[in-house]
Amino acid sequence: MRSARDDFPDAFPDDVAFEAPAERISADDLLRASIEVALDGVAEPLVLAVSGGSDSMALLFAMVRWAPARIAAVATFDHGTGSYATDAASLVAAEGRRLGLTVIRERARRIGSSEAAWREARWSFLHRVARGFHARVATAHTRDDQAETIVMRLLRGSGARGLAALAAPSPVVRPWLGVSRDELARWLEGERLPFLEDPMNASRYFLRARVRHELLPALESASPGFRDAMLELGERAARWRREVERYLDSCGVQVGESGHRASLPVAVFERTTEDGWGVLWPALCARAGVTLDAHGTRAAVRFTSSQRRGAYITIAGGATIMRTREGGVDVFAVRSPAAVATAGEWAGDAAAVPRRIGRWRFRRLTTPPSAPDVWCFGLPAGMPVVVRPWRDGDRIRSAGAPAGRRVTRYFTEFRVPVPDRSQWPVVLVDDELAWVPGVCRGLAVPSRSGRSELIWYRCEREFD
Repeated sequence: MRSARDDFPDAFPDDVAFEAPAERISADDLLRASIEVALDGVAEPLVLAVSGGSDSMALLFAMVRWAPARIAAVATFDHGTGSYATDAASLVAAEGRRLGLTVIRERARRIGSSEAAWREARWSFLHRVARGFHARVATAHTRDDQAETIVMRLLRGSGARGLAALAAPSPVVRPWLGVSRDELARWLEGERLPFLEDPMNASRYFLRARVRHELLPALESASPGFRDAMLELGERAARWRREVERYLDSCGVQVGESGHRASLPVAVFERTTEDGWGVLWPALCARAGVTLDAHGTRAAVRFTSSQRRGAYITIAGGATIMRTREGGVDVFAVRSPAAVATAGEWAGDAAAVPRRIGRWRFRRLTTPPSAPDVWCFGLPAGMPVVVRPWRDGDRIRSAGAPAGRRVTRYFTEFRVPVPDRSQWPVVLVDDELAWVPGVCRGLAVPSRSGRSELIWYRCEREFD
């Protein structure tokens, strides 16, 4: 009889021996060891993502038993899809509070119509809760979930990066990734602990359910060991991804504080081939919170040969890749849509400009700058000032164009990337455009006769 090793030889390295353990460890020992391994090196507290099903309820009770001090809160999300979703959230809330834990419960404002929509709403909630507790999310994904995800990604044509699936490097903690769904259910039943069975698990409507109930059993029957082969394939892909991440760190990757922007020196790309670019781009984009699909990767690879500073492309739902210069070094920078440096709007007296407007800082200076600097400007005291984003058609009178010139021409001269322009701040004094920070200063406004003393500010952009 053929085995998975015969059909998938690359999934089984020659130096790995597969031997059955001499004796089966107890369920308690297995779950406790899984938690200890998963938490090793994790300094932050955990927000437990608990849905009410067997896997996540096992996570709740096991963490309370063996690592209660690590729990910051329990988070449960009601998708609003029916009585089961509400009952499951109620069970989690009741059990969590009975155990003395903080429980955060939320119901979807809009009922999603697809697995992707449900997942997006759930993760948005979990990330919000985790940020509030300065914690990491812990989920109850199992070995079965990993196998199903790998098969689904194979069906979609994923490469090595995608095949790492749930085992990929991630801030999410997954203690049950080496434990099966059946093992968790048996432990709960043995301990007589409550959980609810989601009726959607038996449905064949969604792809994951069809993979779980039809495709995987058929493949396992045709080639015994297929599931284990997929798991080993995923682990090998995860090891490869970890190596890529270490290489990226060694090459000087820079990530914004919010995690929505990342950059890498152009020289790093010049040291490798197009195949190497295809590896670097998805990894760099991931650092900015952008998932690059095959089409986006091909576009990024084509863009890599661009020699023009300021060149850019738009990818993945509004994210941008551009070639720019930072700290005297040419870099490729990736920004997710959330990273746009919003200018914000403000109006008031020149002496009361706030220290922060959107993602721009206005620092008041005690003395004027000693040399000309377009990032500094003197606002006449006692005059009305407006700070707002640039608008197409804005004009400014300057030394080079006393009759006025379109700001967009200055943007081009100062190589302000097109994606940045719509959120770039401009400063108006007495309804006249007087200053475009970092680009140009108006000629007439601050020096008119009758103006009082100038209050000097430096504008600083937050690269995020």
